[in-house]
Amino acid sequence: MKKNKTWKWITGASVLSLTCAVTACGSPQSSNTSSGGGSSDGKVVHLTYMLWDPNEEVGYQKSIDVFEKLHPNIQVTIEQYPWAQYWQKLQTEMAAGDAPDVFWDHVTYFPTFVQNGQLLNLKPFIEKDHLNLSIYYPNLLKQYEYQGGIYGLPKDWDTIAIFYNKNLFKKAGIPAPNHLTWNPQNGGTLLQTAEELTVDANGKHPGQPGFNPNDIKQYGFFSGNNNQVFYYNFIAENGGKIIYHPFCHKMLLNSPQSVAALQNLVDMIYKYHVSPGGSDVTQPNVGSNAIQLFDEGKVAMYTDGDWDLTPVVKGANFPVGIAPLPVGPDGRVSVMNGLSDAIYAHTKHPHAAWELVKWLASKQSEKILASGGYVWPGIPSLAPLFAESWAKRGVNVTPFLNESHGQTISFPITTNWSQASTAIDNEFNLLWLNQISAQKAAQVAVQNADAALSGQ
Repeated sequence: MKKNKTWKWITGASVLSLTCAVTACGSPQSSNTSSGGGSSDGKVVHLTYMLWDPNEEVGYQKSIDVFEKLHPNIQVTIEQYPWAQYWQKLQTEMAAGDAPDVFWDHVTYFPTFVQNGQLLNLKPFIEKDHLNLSIYYPNLLKQYEYQGGIYGLPKDWDTIAIFYNKNLFKKAGIPAPNHLTWNPQNGGTLLQTAEELTVDANGKHPGQPGFNPNDIKQYGFFSGNNNQVFYYNFIAENGGKIIYHPFCHKMLLNSPQSVAALQNLVDMIYKYHVSPGGSDVTQPNVGSNAIQLFDEGKVAMYTDGDWDLTPVVKGANFPVGIAPLPVGPDGRVSVMNGLSDAIYAHTKHPHAAWELVKWLASKQSEKILASGGYVWPGIPSLAPLFAESWAKRGVNVTPFLNESHGQTISFPITTNWSQASTAIDNEFNLLWLNQISAQKAAQVAVQNADAALSGQ
């Protein structure tokens, strides 16, 4: 059977209470589908599967190829849109009642979707098929639970680590940054190492006589206004919190611990001169800027998630190393996030969509993705396959895995997070441009974010 695969590329970028009832939660209806998930009249069912990562799309197509052989009465078309456009398109299609049957969900959008009745409750299907949920990371499974329902199964996870240029470390005679420390008072050995790797046009380092902060050719570190891959982790390592608890409307970015961490991170730019500044470190392009500067050899190390392994390693003409985050006053802490495959509540093919989601969350499918080095699997027992895939390419990714077993925090899980995040980004841009203090930025950011979370 010929595959009907559609490639779509786009270039560019009622708040309810926790007790709100979730509407439009579907349940199995054997009257309109066959046991295999296809149409009861024997016709082929066509499903759309929407995702945002083009690198991972390759792996998911391999998985779906196998799925279609096992389910000849179901055909799946992948629709891939960049992150910058993905959520706008998805929400527009939801409003029109024409969203994809299955799509990637993220914890920052899940609360709004589930409270607005846009997600299918998978629990009836799980119970009917006696699915064993103990094979998954329990913290990732819990992220997509709401009022006794389950609205997604863990498909992957990620943590944050340090990407570093092995050649620059070797040239400077500095050991791999596997045992760094950090604190907001003096930056710890993270700052010391960054200073040794920061060089001006005359070969001088910060703190040395004659060092010129206006003519730096190589930076040791990258400090940017990037929440998940950067400052969330340092705030947590200093004992701070991002939000009180899931589904609440109160941020904690203005606590003394958070403010101290934020100020030190910005000081790395304007006081210690170990990181580029200006528009390079502000939203909306801070993530791509960090990767570009790193791959160009202009930044010796920066923090990122494992989802960027493929583009970073491909773009670098030097060996890339991965090291754990530095140990802070409260230990080493990483954001740990996981995506799920969700089913649109108003899909015309709930049983076929469930067959696809069940397959994508199966050991067979997650093994395909892990062994290809596309994602860390949502099933812990398969994690070595991902590490082995990257080891064959000369990259040791075990720091990500080790961090998943240590102290982790979740992305904020609450309604209207997109609007709140934008409010924070706007204020923190001023902080990373050195136009306001961390204290002022945090106060205003929390005030605006709280209002956004409350729908004001």
